Amino acid sequence: MTNRISLNRLAETLIQESKTPFNTEDFAKHLESKWQKEVSGSARKRLEKVLRNHSSLIGIPESDFVPFRAVVDKINHVSLSMQLGAWELKQGILIPGHRLIPFMPVNLKENELTFLDPEGNEIPKLKESYYIQDIVPFYQYCARFPEEIKFNEWIPGKSCMTVTVWDMRSVYKSFSSRPGDALLIDLIDYEKGIYQVRSYSSQQYRLDRLRMRALYIALATQMDPLCQDERFCSAGLEKQLLRILFSLDSKVFREVEVFSVTDFLESLKEWTVVGCEAGGVQMVPVGQTEPGPFIRADANRAIKGELGSLNKIFQDLKLSFDALEFKSMLYTVMASDKYKLEAVFFLLFGGQGDLFEDKKQHDVFYGYLRELLFKICDDLKTRESHLVAGLREQCVDTKFSLVGVLRFLEEQEIGLEDLPADLLNQIIELDHFCADALHRFAARDQPLDLQFIREIRVALKVVLPQLAMVEEEVYSRLAVY
Repeated sequence: MTNRISLNRLAETLIQESKTPFNTEDFAKHLESKWQKEVSGSARKRLEKVLRNHSSLIGIPESDFVPFRAVVDKINHVSLSMQLGAWELKQGILIPGHRLIPFMPVNLKENELTFLDPEGNEIPKLKESYYIQDIVPFYQYCARFPEEIKFNEWIPGKSCMTVTVWDMRSVYKSFSSRPGDALLIDLIDYEKGIYQVRSYSSQQYRLDRLRMRALYIALATQMDPLCQDERFCSAGLEKQLLRILFSLDSKVFREVEVFSVTDFLESLKEWTVVGCEAGGVQMVPVGQTEPGPFIRADANRAIKGELGSLNKIFQDLKLSFDALEFKSMLYTVMASDKYKLEAVFFLLFGGQGDLFEDKKQHDVFYGYLRELLFKICDDLKTRESHLVAGLREQCVDTKFSLVGVLRFLEEQEIGLEDLPADLLNQIIELDHFCADALHRFAARDQPLDLQFIREIRVALKVVLPQLAMVEEEVYSRLAVY
């Protein structure tokens, strides 16, 4: 009995120390060399079962196993993005929850984690109680769920949950954080669960979104052949995600420095996240009809049905422009006979009948749109400099051309990760330029300074030839394939 227990402990130690993939035979030989004794056939069978079900090993074909640490070492230069909502900012707290995947140590509880501010000082922990409905969204993709629940029998909706949170009031103040901004979380020590927070503004997030989208498409592509792999489909979400991250070519990560598990899961079209009767969640192909231990309540929806503002609806619909860019476009389109409004809307929104989550979101969107159109029509009664109008029009045309390029790539089923790196970088640079310029042009009632006008005129001399090269590459060369 003593030898068996010691053997198990030795096996556990070797598993925790492993940083590279291995198979059962290699592991058994390594175990024997440390044990200095031959491992019996029955012990090997038990060992294989332990490896197959171990919480920090990922099973891959041909009886190989990948330690979590091997994946973490491959991607530890990537920062995790945690979107900040109005409730979290109002409370002045941070609840990591599932947003810490894939850097969530399996041997530590959430209250054992440590977060440092940008200066390296430890952020204080608090144990607080909140209404369940406020806490659940932070754990919807997480296998580990807080268990301290105080049920209110008289008013179930007022039931509370006690969780560990981090006091971020001073950090949010120093970052000037607002709803829509995010935090960047850097991994400092995986085994000890130590992380450091950095500021990540909504503007920078917008600038990074194309590269992040390319990464998510590449990850989704890696998942396509895995739906036939029983070991993948039976694993929990965290193991599934770590496996596809490990299988992805390392060069993909060179252009991407930020990852968000929430954004990735919500970008999936062919897979969805479901809860399991045994606890936890996992990704399964959309429309899977085989019987299994799944609870058919989608934890993941591509569209949430946001109603708060025009910008939030655009973000929810994952459009390639925001509300200020859209406003600048409308100023140009409504002021000129050059454009047909129907054609513009078809380009921007795709003319899809199922664009919105439901009729309510559809009606709210058109309510916001009517208000915006009334304001634009009123603003257009005031004359504007032909120079400013002309520069805005060139920037709007550039944005339309970029949207057209993205539409074409989608139609051809060409993912951003399939594009040559230099071409993707050109598209990103053009998108950055359009976003910055159209944000300034959206404030029509505020005079533009001469320095900005000079910079735009010079930039357009570079941007327009660059756009022509991108269109030539996409429409003439990529189209051939």
